[in-house]
Amino acid sequence: MIATGLSAQAPVNDGKARIIVDIKKADVKEQPTPMFSAGNVNEKRWRPKNWVEVDVEFDIKLPPEAGGRDGTFPAMQMNIYLALQHMSKDGKREVLKGTLDLINVPASDTCHALAYVSPMTMKAIFQKDTVIAATDIQGWGVEVIIEGERRALKASVGKDPWWEKAENFAIMPEMVLSKSKTPFSILWGDYDVQVQPK
Repeated sequence: MIATGLSAQAPVNDGKARIIVDIKKADVKEQPTPMFSAGNVNEKRWRPKNWVEVDVEFDIKLPPEAGGRDGTFPAMQMNIYLALQHMSKDGKREVLKGTLDLINVPASDTCHALAYVSPMTMKAIFQKDTVIAATDIQGWGVEVIIEGERRALKASVGKDPWWEKAENFAIMPEMVLSKSKTPFSILWGDYDVQVQPK
């Protein structure tokens, strides 16, 4: 089960930028592959599988000279970490990582960033077809980086960035995908913040 009781929060409000980033929460759950149909192609018979979806809720506050409540922040990086209920061959807990380059982030609005882990990635790790986020994922962590500096973090457990403990965790980069790289790319309109394509 994903632990949600304790959280680490480190908004920064310094003289250099005076930007406050507040990560509210992250919901980690299964999301079945969406089913679309088109009239001019032959249909394929297939059964949707479960993706792992991470929905991060956050907001930012900007100083008046950057637009204040009506401003938009041009770019920030969000790193997402998912600790799995699976160990590497050298005895470290495996952690999936993804980086989203968020752009045009509106101030003083509730913002969402969506990220996904494919069912094929989960099957390759766990050697099973059924994904259950509550048992396959032990915990999560989210951090926001602006101009190379961590401006906020939140985790399902503890007050520190647990993913930095290299002796305990095996980080697997580029395993958590932005929505644009998944079958969910055309869904939910302006619900989530725009991500810079790579």
